[in-house]
Amino acid sequence: MNTNRASILALLIATAYVPTAVAGESVVIAAKEAAIVVTPRSANLPLIELPALEFDLRAAIRCAGTPASLTLSVADTFTTLGQDAITDKRAANVILTVPAPQLSLAASRSFCLEDDLASADELLVPGLATAHASLRCNNENGVTVHFASASLQVRLRCHRPSAEDQESSSDR
Repeated sequence: MNTNRASILALLIATAYVPTAVAGESVVIAAKEAAIVVTPRSANLPLIELPALEFDLRAAIRCAGTPASLTLSVADTFTTLGQDAITDKRAANVILTVPAPQLSLAASRSFCLEDDLASADELLVPGLATAHASLRCNNENGVTVHFASASLQVRLRCHRPSAEDQESSSDR
């Protein structure tokens, strides 16, 4: 099945199972690319363990009534902004620090290898995690809840010690 037909089919199925939102209510989430520095690893270790990562998230919000709360999450890390923090706002910014055990490992056989100086010094990992947003709105019809998600990407940069760094560490 080609991509267009699959997309249309998915949209039809989604509209059949997902209640429609009140006109004028929505949430959209976006994230800046996260970047971290890693040290070279042995070639026999194809998985790259990542440290805790900071994700800079922005959610654009719109309620026909009053926004009640906005929850932003990545993996098991989340924060909820209450009504006071989002009333009269069109967007909210949050930085979530996700601990390493909540992140998947990145896999590469040609990035930042200690015995191969020709291995890549930069690696973009799209879809490493997913950010989710949940917006609750209060209006004359009751409470509505709106959801959004965005794929997160991380740029890994390899920090190779220079020849001077290696000499000075061996002199100690």
